[in-house]
Amino acid sequence: MITTSEVVDFVRDTTPPPTALDRALVELGRFRRAARRGADTPLVATLKQVAVRPGSLLWSAWIDGTAAAAVDGRPAWVAVCAAASALAVDDGGAIEAVAIGYEVADRVRADLGVAHTEAGWSVQCTAGAIGAAAAAGRALGLDVGHVHHLIGLCATQAAGLAAAADTDTGPLQIGKAASNAVEAALLSRNGFTSAAQPLEGRRGLFALMSVPPAAAERNGTAADARLGAAWSSPG
Repeated sequence: MITTSEVVDFVRDTTPPPTALDRALVELGRFRRAARRGADTPLVATLKQVAVRPGSLLWSAWIDGTAAAAVDGRPAWVAVCAAASALAVDDGGAIEAVAIGYEVADRVRADLGVAHTEAGWSVQCTAGAIGAAAAAGRALGLDVGHVHHLIGLCATQAAGLAAAADTDTGPLQIGKAASNAVEAALLSRNGFTSAAQPLEGRRGLFALMSVPPAAAERNGTAADARLGAAWSSPG
């Protein structure tokens, strides 16, 4: 399974290939269209009524993520797109952040394995939260230490029930994963710390939300390679 340090290095140092950027561009466009369609749904209207800081980056990620998750035609990883869209200063930065976040989310989902989803977790909110963290770290250009703590802050908040998928809570929890990633990015940039091994540690995400050996549930050899060795195809 991947380690926190691997994710940090990937976020900081990797240049996504053209195919990954092309996929990210498509997914970002899909996200924005879905967010516009979902903006006027009763679910989002209700959520807006409880706003604490309307217009903040955290709130934008939660609203737009929830709106996009509430309609058909949404992107593969809504939380990743919402976090990148909220924090990137331009479309180029958002596309790079989405490409990085998608690769991380795809890999975390693979490492969590089938047992994770069979136990009732929503992978969009768990693996999606870590992917959103990666996207947020890339969008803000955080340094190594800040990205590390950002991953940890998101890992400790990674949650979401598959049972909620067909209720208002389903989109809400995906949007919250995006908002948590934005919040964690800002907190880590301002000095907040987290666990040393939030993903791979004895009490980390993989140990608590899957069953060993998670690696045995992955398909093929690509999942055993380093992050980015086999970029996911569009779909």
